Amino acid sequence: MKKFTKIFAFAMALMMVFALQVPVSAAEKGAVQAVNQEQAQATVQADTYTHRVYSLYYNQSMKKCPVTIQVTSNSSNYYTYEVQLLDHTKKKVIAQDDCALYAFFDLKKNQLYYYRVRATAYDYTQKKYVPVSDWSYGYGINTAICKVKLSGKKIKIKVPKVKGVKKFTLYMSTKSDKGYKKVKKVKPGKTVVISKFKNKAFKNGKYYYYNVVSKKNETRLKHNFHIYTRYVRR
Repeated sequence: MKKFTKIFAFAMALMMVFALQVPVSAAEKGAVQAVNQEQAQATVQADTYTHRVYSLYYNQSMKKCPVTIQVTSNSSNYYTYEVQLLDHTKKKVIAQDDCALYAFFDLKKNQLYYYRVRATAYDYTQKKYVPVSDWSYGYGINTAICKVKLSGKKIKIKVPKVKGVKKFTLYMSTKSDKGYKKVKKVKPGKTVVISKFKNKAFKNGKYYYYNVVSKKNETRLKHNFHIYTRYVRR
């Protein structure tokens, strides 16, 4: 019995040595990478990362609208992010920025864009960064620049034509970052005349902020006009 046990142990040892010497096939490597990536996706989906348009403004001298997109995470794991900019159809990728926190793009005025984000992490097996989450939903960015003309206390706002937009909704506020109220709907290329806000006439010396929205929850440029008294010399 002891002799049989020794023979069995020796045979098992030979099998282990043979197994360690057998090279891993490409298919097996691929399977391992796929499992690792699935585990990474499960991890990042369990974590949460958020993204938002940090800033968007019109640069008059450059005739462009620089936009900064911020991506943050509450995870203890370290991720990088791919941020893609798409055209108004959400089919064509215009540009991409790989970042750890901020992504930067130069947009054209009077355009409708979308952006999307996904998390990436470094894979030491493949020696490169690989995606570890699905793409986020495409979020809209509207860069419509309106023309404003003051006529006494009446305001004429001409809304530009923007490809992919059939109608705009005009919102106004007396503060730049909150309190926007719906004023009226307006078609692209048309002019709307406004003489009141919240059923009150515009006040001299006061700033009013407005923006035009093509879809709910999209990011858009903020504009303002200043009501002032014109002094006439006699």
